Amino acid sequence: MTERTAPDDRTAPDGPLDLTDVSDLTDPLDFPGAAQLLAAGEVPPPAPVAVTAAREAVPRAAAAEATVVPLRTTRVGRRRGLLVATAAVAAIAAGAVVYPVLDVGGEPAATAAASTFLDDMAAVAADAPATHAPYWKVRVETVNHDDGERTDTTFFDRAGRIWSVDGDGTVHEPPMGKKGKLKKWPVGKKWLTWPELDKLPTDEKALTALFPKDANSRFGQVVIMLEDSPASPELRAALFRILADTPGTKLIGDVRDSKGRAGGGVEITTEVRYGTGPDKGVKYRTTDRYIVDPDTGLPLETTHKIRGRDLPADRYTWLEVGPAGQVG
Repeated sequence: MTERTAPDDRTAPDGPLDLTDVSDLTDPLDFPGAAQLLAAGEVPPPAPVAVTAAREAVPRAAAAEATVVPLRTTRVGRRRGLLVATAAVAAIAAGAVVYPVLDVGGEPAATAAASTFLDDMAAVAADAPATHAPYWKVRVETVNHDDGERTDTTFFDRAGRIWSVDGDGTVHEPPMGKKGKLKKWPVGKKWLTWPELDKLPTDEKALTALFPKDANSRFGQVVIMLEDSPASPELRAALFRILADTPGTKLIGDVRDSKGRAGGGVEITTEVRYGTGPDKGVKYRTTDRYIVDPDTGLPLETTHKIRGRDLPADRYTWLEVGPAGQVG
């Protein structure tokens, strides 16, 4: 980031700078794209998630700049920040959406809007009641290129044993002994059972250290945990905060899943290699999208799309995830 060293001839000598003094600021609509916004005329109102994000981004930007002023920031820096915030508000008023990006150097940071939304989801998750139920129920509709479409209903207990239930209600008991598979979730290079999840740290920094450093892999593992694990409210809150700080995560806004349910969507795009034989090493971009119910913090749908390939996105629609008193 370029260091600002321009002299400040408007610094108040005996007190803090007045952020409300905008008498000499340039036209608030003097920014790239303003003419196009004005020429667009009437457009549909922006999504509520977008409006909330923009409103929250303005005081965040002002607060952040106010914090660094005593160190080295000049009035020139303040004016630029205010103009960016004003431009965002003007764009929202015109029906467009602007999501400012927090530059932390290196790979792109999560957008400010995504961080705001996911921090809100962390607060929602933290307020949810803890469960002491003996079982956890998951009903999910899966659609992918290889298997087609199916709906699976499973129950698992705290030991990780898995029961499956057919559409007609037939319950299939888990195999006895070592042949039975246990329900586990990935955390870094380990796969953890329900009791092991309860032992994970809920401090964001300590928990982040357990997940992959690669942003896309971290996003994937955290989302898997948020999808169908019986993580405690404190652990879920920490997981949302990790997503909020994962580079490349961006907010999609108000979206609906394949069932028409309204939610807030976040996604991450990365470059991967696919193919075998002559096609080995071909690069494609993939996008993983996670839609969450903003009122409950519970999962609605996850999709994985390989961009550049004529294949539909893999889709996992979460129909029911939560505690259960019995199987069936």
